[in-house]
Amino acid sequence: MQQLKITAVLTIGMCLVYLLIYSTVSYTTLFRRPSILAAQISRHHNKTRGDIIVSVQKNKDSSVIQPGSKHSRQEANIINRNKTTPNKRNTERIKQMLKRVPYNAPEILIKSQERRFDASVGEDALGSTFPPRKPYKGDFQQVDVRIFIYSAIYQIANSSVRALILVPEPFKPVSFFCILKRSTSHLGHRIKGQFQHIPPSRWGVYKNRCGFVHCPVPPNSYPEFISVLTARMSSPLNVLAVNYPGPPYNRLTRCYPAVHGNFTDVNTLVTALETSRYFGTDKFLFYNYSIPEDINKVLLHYEREGIVEMRNWKLPFPPDQIHYWGQMASIHDCVFSQLGVAKYVLLADIDEIIVPKKNVSIADLADRLLNTRKPTSQQNVYGALMFQNAFFILYENETKYMFSEKKDAKKFKMNAFLHTNRSRLNPPNYRSKLLVKPEAVNLIHVHLMEEFLPGWEMYVVSPEVALMHHYREGKDNQSLNPWSQDFTFIKYSSSLIPKIKDRLISLQSELGIQI
Repeated sequence: MQQLKITAVLTIGMCLVYLLIYSTVSYTTLFRRPSILAAQISRHHNKTRGDIIVSVQKNKDSSVIQPGSKHSRQEANIINRNKTTPNKRNTERIKQMLKRVPYNAPEILIKSQERRFDASVGEDALGSTFPPRKPYKGDFQQVDVRIFIYSAIYQIANSSVRALILVPEPFKPVSFFCILKRSTSHLGHRIKGQFQHIPPSRWGVYKNRCGFVHCPVPPNSYPEFISVLTARMSSPLNVLAVNYPGPPYNRLTRCYPAVHGNFTDVNTLVTALETSRYFGTDKFLFYNYSIPEDINKVLLHYEREGIVEMRNWKLPFPPDQIHYWGQMASIHDCVFSQLGVAKYVLLADIDEIIVPKKNVSIADLADRLLNTRKPTSQQNVYGALMFQNAFFILYENETKYMFSEKKDAKKFKMNAFLHTNRSRLNPPNYRSKLLVKPEAVNLIHVHLMEEFLPGWEMYVVSPEVALMHHYREGKDNQSLNPWSQDFTFIKYSSSLIPKIKDRLISLQSELGIQI
C-alpha cells in the first residue's frame, strides 16, 4: 500500500511538471511570436525606400506591400497590430531617416529602381505635367574625384536632361549614371547616362576640361531634380534642380564669359550694355567668378530691371587649371540654357561690339539672313551667323573726326566712339564671333561652330553688312596691316551717347559709383 501511494504521488508530480512546462512554452510562444514579427517588420521598414511600405514574413516568403495594393484582412490586421511607430517620436525619427535615404541608398536598391524604371511612369514617379520656368540654378557640386557638375537642363526635342560637368585632363572615360527625382527626398530612378566631351580650347594645355552627361527621360515625365554619379559610387554627392524652358521669351540673348577681378571699367561696361540693347539684345547673361564691387553694383542694378542675369561661377579649382576661367563650359551652358527661351544667342566679350552697316537691329538682321535659302536647297538650312573680326586700338590718339556728341564721349570715357583706326579684317573662323539658333548647336567653340546638329550650316556675314569691332587696350599681334579709318560706329553716336550718358549719371546718383 505504501508503495502504491508513492507511485501515485510521483505520477501526479510528473503530470504537474509536464503541465507547467507546456504552459510555459505556450505562454512564451504566445507573447514572443508577435514581437519576432514586429522585429522582422521593423528590419524591413528600415530598408524602406520610396514607395516600399513594409514587408511581412509569411510562410517563409516575403511579400511587399505597396501603396494602393490589395491585402487580406488578416495581413492588414498584422500590419496594424505591429506598427513600428507607436508614438510620435518614433514616427518623426523614421520620417527623418527616409529623408536621408536618397543620399545613402545602397547600390542594390538603386539597381532595383533601375530595373523597374520603365514601369514607374505611373504612381511612383516623376511629375507628369511640364513644370513652369523658374530662376536658373547652377552651382558646382562634386560627382567623383576631380569631377564636378554645374547645371542640369531639360531638352524638349529629345526628352532628356543635359548635365554640364568638369572632368580632369586627360580623362579616362567612366560610366555615368543619372538619378531622376521628383523631389530632393525622392529616391529617384537610376538610368545610364551618355558622356559627351566638349573639345578643348586649342590654346594651351590645362588640367581640366568640360563635357556633358546626357540623361534620357521617359516621355511625359518631368524630373524636378537630378543627381549624377559614376559607376564606382554607391550614392550621389550632388543634387541639382532641373532647369526648364518657358516664358518670357527673348529674341536675342547675349552671353559673356566669366567676369573676374581684372575687369573694373564701369564706363566700358555700361557702353557695351546700352549699345547692345540699342542693337536689339533683350537679355545679358554674366558668369560671376569674382566681380569687383562697382561692377557688381551695376550688374545687380540691371538685374533688378530684368535686363541682366548673373550666374554663380565659383570654379572648384584654381582658374589657371582650365582655359580662361572655364569659358568653353560657360558658353555651352549659356547656349543650351536658352533652348525654348531665346530665338537667338550671341556670344561675344565686353570689348566686342557687333556693328551693323544698315539694319539697326541684330535680331532683325538674323531674321533676314538666317531665313535666306541656300541656292542648292529648298529649305532653310542656316543655323548661325559668323561675324568677322577687326581690331580697333585704344592706346592710340583719339580720332580727329568731329561729331556733335564727341565732348560727352570724352567726358564719360566712351572709348569706342573715339577710336576709328582699325586693322585689316581677319578671315572667317579666325577671331570671329557667332550668333546661333540654340536648336542648331551640337558643340560650339569660342570663334567658330565645332559641330552643328544634322541639317544646319553656317552663314558668314559680309563685312559690308555687319562687322565685329574688337577694341583692344594693348597691341595685338593678330592685328593685321594695312590699317584704315572706319567711322561706321560714329553714325550711331547721336542716338547712343545720350542714352549711355543718362544711364551713367543715374548709376552714379543711385549707387554712388565713380564714372
